[in-house]
Amino acid sequence: MRVVVTQLAASAHLNLVVPLGWALKSAGHDVVIAAQPDIMPLVRQTGLMGVAVGDEARYAERVAAMAPEETIYGSGYSITEIRPEVLTYEYVRDCLAAFASPMALDVNTDESVFDGMVAFCRSWRPDLVIWDSMTYTGPVAAAACGAAHARTTIGRDHWGRLRELFLRLRAERPEAAGEDPVRDWLTAKLDKYGCEYDDDLVLGQTTIDSIPSWLRLPAEYDYLPVRYVAYNGPGTIPDWLRTEPERPRVCVTLGNSYQEVWAGRAKLGYPDLFEAVADLDIEVVALLGPASVPAGATVPDNVRIPGFVPLDPLLKSCSAIVHHAGTGSTLTALLNGVPQLIIPHALHDEDQVADAIEAHGVGVHLPPDRFSADTLRTELQRILNDSTFTERAQKTSQEIRETPTPHDLVKDLEEHVLRHRRTAG
Repeated sequence: MRVVVTQLAASAHLNLVVPLGWALKSAGHDVVIAAQPDIMPLVRQTGLMGVAVGDEARYAERVAAMAPEETIYGSGYSITEIRPEVLTYEYVRDCLAAFASPMALDVNTDESVFDGMVAFCRSWRPDLVIWDSMTYTGPVAAAACGAAHARTTIGRDHWGRLRELFLRLRAERPEAAGEDPVRDWLTAKLDKYGCEYDDDLVLGQTTIDSIPSWLRLPAEYDYLPVRYVAYNGPGTIPDWLRTEPERPRVCVTLGNSYQEVWAGRAKLGYPDLFEAVADLDIEVVALLGPASVPAGATVPDNVRIPGFVPLDPLLKSCSAIVHHAGTGSTLTALLNGVPQLIIPHALHDEDQVADAIEAHGVGVHLPPDRFSADTLRTELQRILNDSTFTERAQKTSQEIRETPTPHDLVKDLEEHVLRHRRTAG
């Protein structure tokens, strides 16, 4: 069968779907990654075929130029809101409307990307479209060409949670039966291509989810669990990583989206980090380029700044990781059984992820308002000295490895196509 994979034009999103793309390719299927032109160099590095659709994304440039009140974060609505007293029908409805608008989803993929995706899919005629939950070019193109489609999550699925909550709250209000801002937004996209709205276009005919069950949000929709497989892009293993470290090794990373999507707005105090670890008998590997070191900062002798190193092989040698709670960093640490010290970004639900990691016994949540050299040193020493963190992390790693692999998922997707492929809209 022919498969189109599409996602937000950011490496963190691309990396999550590459293992599934290769599983499908290895099973004999034709796979094409369709995305905006500025991520095509990274697509080519995956070894899979790519096709550029629409105009360049230029996320960091555009976000940096936007005033806070022009972004979804200045709207007063949060898709990660969990407080029951806040989640009224009106709040949930208006939150969905804020995201299905030029303030959020239309920032991710503009009209040129929808046009390009629909044109390509109508020409290439895929049997299946696998699409990122943060962009709707996939389901619209699937409707336009008759393909089956499946959604992929890029973290915990707050969009699906809020959509289900909206439908439940609306059912309790007969006077609100006709209200649906997501349907209205999506219908306008579909009308351009002569396609009709269907509810399965909102959350997919099925959802592929690599989040461990204990970290996943409760959901009533159909989903396919799949084991997270770490893909960090092409790279080489440096000489120093080929031997066992002489003392505990700690990785520090801010992840890819920090620069690519959010223009470096989230901050971790590197001078505080350097002060915290300078007198500890550990080796710190800070995954940032030398140019990112603040002017005037002194890098201690026990801190290595190597630039890019693939996170997966690095973590196999680490005793702990300090990070921001991004999906790739969190799941790669869980996969490798590495205890986590999380200083979350304030961008999505990183604080909730950090709480869940701490509650599961595999790490510690250090809120940014408590972050200092002293608290970082104290919490890092606690993780390194308390063996229960490592024991729990290794047990969790084994549980993840018992989840169906992308290879196992291929047959499910083949059957999904037989059930859901239809004539073009």
